[in-house]
Amino acid sequence: MRSECYNGSGPSTSSPKRRVNVVGNGRSHHHHQRQHHAAGGANTHRDTTTHDRVTDSPPTLTELPPSSGSFLHISITKLAIGSRLFVIVLQLVANLLLPDHEAGVFVAPSDKNASERPLDALVRLVLGGLNRWDGQYFLHIAEHGYTYENALAFFPLFPFILKIVCSSLSSYEVITFVSYRELSLLLAVLLNVVCFTGAAKALYRLSKHVLGNQKKAEIAVLLFCFNPASIFFTAPYTESLYAWLSFVVMYQCIEDVTSIFLTIPLSLSILCRSNGMFNIGFVLYFAVRRIVAQYNVHNVICICSRLFSMLIIVLFHYGIAQVYNYYLFCFVQKFNFPDHVREYAAEHGLVLAGNKTDDSSPWCTNLVPLSYSYVQSHYWNVGFLRYYELKQLPNFLLALPVVYLVLSNSYQYLCEHWEYALRLGLFRLTKKQHKVMRPYDRFALVFVVHALVLTLFSLVFVHVQVTTRLLCSASPVLYWYTAEYFTGERAFIKRQVIRKLSKQVKDGEENSCTHVLNHIELSDLLDFRWMNGRQQTILVYFLGYTVVGTVLFSNFYPWT
Repeated sequence: MRSECYNGSGPSTSSPKRRVNVVGNGRSHHHHQRQHHAAGGANTHRDTTTHDRVTDSPPTLTELPPSSGSFLHISITKLAIGSRLFVIVLQLVANLLLPDHEAGVFVAPSDKNASERPLDALVRLVLGGLNRWDGQYFLHIAEHGYTYENALAFFPLFPFILKIVCSSLSSYEVITFVSYRELSLLLAVLLNVVCFTGAAKALYRLSKHVLGNQKKAEIAVLLFCFNPASIFFTAPYTESLYAWLSFVVMYQCIEDVTSIFLTIPLSLSILCRSNGMFNIGFVLYFAVRRIVAQYNVHNVICICSRLFSMLIIVLFHYGIAQVYNYYLFCFVQKFNFPDHVREYAAEHGLVLAGNKTDDSSPWCTNLVPLSYSYVQSHYWNVGFLRYYELKQLPNFLLALPVVYLVLSNSYQYLCEHWEYALRLGLFRLTKKQHKVMRPYDRFALVFVVHALVLTLFSLVFVHVQVTTRLLCSASPVLYWYTAEYFTGERAFIKRQVIRKLSKQVKDGEENSCTHVLNHIELSDLLDFRWMNGRQQTILVYFLGYTVVGTVLFSNFYPWT
């Protein structure tokens, strides 16, 4: 759907200042400059809070197409799919031109006696560069389940979905043309394309609601589609699925934190990645915020009872996964694993499910027998400051840009709104705060804290290079911070307005629209001439990591 423009007659419609932009929910929002001249700036606060209101009334203005001479628009769906196709083509070329590196990591065992299917070679040729690193684990789990104890580091939702779909297709003739492993790879990539598209749309909706600015929301989504961890959103990893679920949880918490439907994406996000537990923090925060805003005994009882029920449902789903892990590795029993799976375990000294001994799986005897922390520590060397070794310096440098962006901007936000942060953003604003804070500043506190916690946790506990893909898939703050660099400078905005208006006048299209609903305008980020050094650096960082990361990953070279 395209945005509507004021199309009345008379001289009042000839000035570009008279344009009307319609945002995603169908409401019109007049140019702030016109309101400022009309009211002398008295209604500035009322204008900035317009984005927080929701109305279902349909637009009454005439629909016109955007200016083809001044703007380059693309739908979010096409942009998301196009960015995934770019990554797929790039990994195909890189995998054909460069030899694979001998990384000495887990490579899922395969049955060498199995017959080759007609499409196997084609799938490996086109998508083989995506089946690298942790992708090997996910596809192995989808095919054989949790055969090895070290695989418990990877949560079950993504491979479980692949397992269901592949098993369903096995009853049709398609399985006769492609082997199970190659079919899993193909479906994993298709699933990630769908999930990435859903994540881009969810981020757009969340950004527009929190930022209160459609231009910033557009740029945030555009940067997300070419984020520094792009390869992991296409390969058989959980990043795309987790990002979609997390952004949906965040938006739903703002809209209605007591909705029982919130338990669906929340439970699934916890079953998708370990840091999904942090999403419970959004539910608790917005529930407390609603209690403070609508405080009375009846509301407190209703909200707390609904919240308690939701958390019980969520933790129940998480508990089922932990009980299943306990069943696999804490008892002696016989599982019908293929011979090549058993041989691989014997050759590499891996603990095979059902082979419990007195020395294996010590987590089974814990008071609360949770496998994740033991597996991460024992097999992946994850622990407090364990990664601080001189040989890991390149990995720290690899994560430095995203760490700097998050920490520096978060520090600036907290310094500017320290009093508000100390009050946790829960209580009534002072007159001074009400005057200087934008709607974004009031909403953003919980998101900033979430990004800070993830960043600091990554720096001191986990393999630091994963900080990039962790933040890119779990937090919208990175995209909001970087979007601010492209929209926050008055001089930059002024140059953009002059460039666009001059081109409209040249084309004779004074009534052109400036936005297309659910579309992204690429003009601003495709013209280096109007960018300063910081904006160009950010763009080079995002696109550079997309290209370099895809090339390295597809040939088994270390990356984020």
